[in-house]
Amino acid sequence: MQVARAVGCEHIVINSGAKSERLVKQQFPDLSRQAFIQYGNFIGKTLAMASELDFKQVTMGIMIGKAVKLAAGALDTHSKKIVMDKEFLIELARQSACLEEIIRKIREITLARQLWEIIPDEQAAFYSLLLRKCYQVCSPLLPPTRLTIILIRE
Repeated sequence: MQVARAVGCEHIVINSGAKSERLVKQQFPDLSRQAFIQYGNFIGKTLAMASELDFKQVTMGIMIGKAVKLAAGALDTHSKKIVMDKEFLIELARQSACLEEIIRKIREITLARQLWEIIPDEQAAFYSLLLRKCYQVCSPLLPPTRLTIILIRE
């Protein structure tokens, strides 16, 4: 991140790793390669550093597994520290008016990426609410006016 700042980047794109970086790079072909920074599991530390270095814009590419953990309040998403909270997901599904059949299926999933299979595009309110929760968790570290979060579909 310090290299990105040193070469004059004002907009950085943070992502969890090689796969998500490859996907978000397609959306920002004009940014230099130094603008793409991997956070691994350390979303909180990465956002705090971005704030300290005063980037004008931070875009976070996040896959659903990490988004589910972040939305529930975890700024470190390592699987040894936090697991997917199905009750949190069920509450999000209820708040976004998902059908009872979807809520039943959420109880059965073992991986967050299975949400893509059971929550159809017509129920996109679920994903919008998930992202709003992510913003709420991140806003103390970086003002939402400077943060864009892109939910990456695998």
